[in-house]
Amino acid sequence: MSLLNAVMMSKTKAEIRMYGVIGEGWMADVTPEDINRELDALGDITEIDVRINSRGGGVFAGCAIYNSLKRSKAKVNMFIDGICASIATVVVMAGDTIHMSKVSMMMIHNPYYGWTSGEARELRKQADELDQFRETSIEAYLTKVNIPRETLIEKMDETTWMTAKEALKDGFITDIENDSKAQMSFQNNMLMCGDEEINVSDFKNLDSFLNRENLKNSMKKKLEPKNKNLKNTQGVEKMDLNQLMQEHPDLYKQIVQVGVNQERERIQNLETIEQRAGRSLECVQKAKFETPLEATNQELMTDVLQEMATQPKNTEKQPNAQNKMEILLNKIDDAKAGGVQDQVLDGMTQEEIKEKQEKDEIDDIVALANGEE
Repeated sequence: MSLLNAVMMSKTKAEIRMYGVIGEGWMADVTPEDINRELDALGDITEIDVRINSRGGGVFAGCAIYNSLKRSKAKVNMFIDGICASIATVVVMAGDTIHMSKVSMMMIHNPYYGWTSGEARELRKQADELDQFRETSIEAYLTKVNIPRETLIEKMDETTWMTAKEALKDGFITDIENDSKAQMSFQNNMLMCGDEEINVSDFKNLDSFLNRENLKNSMKKKLEPKNKNLKNTQGVEKMDLNQLMQEHPDLYKQIVQVGVNQERERIQNLETIEQRAGRSLECVQKAKFETPLEATNQELMTDVLQEMATQPKNTEKQPNAQNKMEILLNKIDDAKAGGVQDQVLDGMTQEEIKEKQEKDEIDDIVALANGEE
């Protein structure tokens, strides 16, 4: 896959890059099959550097990758290049050494279902399953961390974000890299870490992390508007849309165009999902017009997989224009064979008969186009 590739650094050492979503199928960037294929291709090497930049993904896929790396006879060095969150943090626990850039982040939390439904008994069963999923993550963390199990569980319950310094202190990593020149920043709910961008608006306890790193205040600089009507202060009326359109028509057009471009891009991304799925999906149609969602929304991605799994693709082909014409010609031939065209009304001229035949053929085409027999 484009986001995963192995590079031979020498005859005995190789590098694997794991960038993107961990999971199964066409929506994943890194799958267990990819990792096993790469490991098989590397052969008998003695050392592997694995560079990871992932916000997580599927629990089972992450566990499979963890076990594949653990079974490798080569020494595994994990390098966190940007984001290492959710199940990706379990994957890095497979490393004999774990290195983290100063400008990177790690996040641990409890597993969750992006989409769920059912009666009370079914939901209780799913809650029990989530507890079991959490236990697999705990077992992986406990092979490295130097904090008690109870403290680890508290951090998972709270959805904990960690800098390299904090991760080293608790034993999640073994070393901090000092050669990174990237910068970490936060703006408009997007956390930029190296080349990775992640929407973190839905994560809990993010504010405490941003405050510790002095990111929140530095990125929320207030700019005084040039037009006093744009201020929302006491005694000054806030400018509404109509006033903006009348007083600043050029600015209004620019704002509208930005909105149009963003919406067009959103719709195109959603249609790309349907194109790759090979059919129209109800959840995507709702995301387009009823409950506007971005194509990268995690709950939408889960709904897509659920719909594809529960509603198999309809393989029945609709007749195209050429097939419709063939059907029509066959009907006309059948009519001729049955002697229909030989039935000439008394008193009709040859010209009238020809006009009637042309009219009947046109009526057949219209009926066929309308789906009539």
